[in-house]
Amino acid sequence: MKSLLFAAGFAAFVPLVSVPADPPKHEKVGDQPPKHAKEVEEPGLMVSRSEVTKKDPVADLGVARYWAVEKGKDVWSLLVEVNGTIPLHFHPDGVHRMYVLEGKLRCTVGKETMVMGPGDYMLIPKGVRHKFEKVGDGKAYFVTVDTPPINPANNVWLEPAPKKSDKK
Repeated sequence: MKSLLFAAGFAAFVPLVSVPADPPKHEKVGDQPPKHAKEVEEPGLMVSRSEVTKKDPVADLGVARYWAVEKGKDVWSLLVEVNGTIPLHFHPDGVHRMYVLEGKLRCTVGKETMVMGPGDYMLIPKGVRHKFEKVGDGKAYFVTVDTPPINPANNVWLEPAPKKSDKK
């Protein structure tokens, strides 16, 4: 399992590690090669952490706050700030792909526990128990990309659930 915690998808999340002090300025791209016949022009999504956290969180469990970064039919991406321990639970409806941005977390996935820090990645298959505990002082943040989107109402808590304060 340790190889799964780090291996899959690491390269896709590397750019998230570097968070500039000031929000990035969106700039027009200069000279580029001509458009390819199979290429499409569609807006992407580029946001800074400071832009995301200026909004109200979509959920506040007391031990963690969650901000939606991207929400779609097939994927949901969240920025999560952990302030304590997210108790042992599992999701019957989706796979977590998580990347630690800041701080340290003691993460349990299935029967393994590992202290993870900035740059570490984990994959949590659908239905596998997991738990997160902030280690040390300071803030701890991770990004999760869930496919298909996980419905928090379907969480199965194996330890007492934290008190929820959902916001719409």
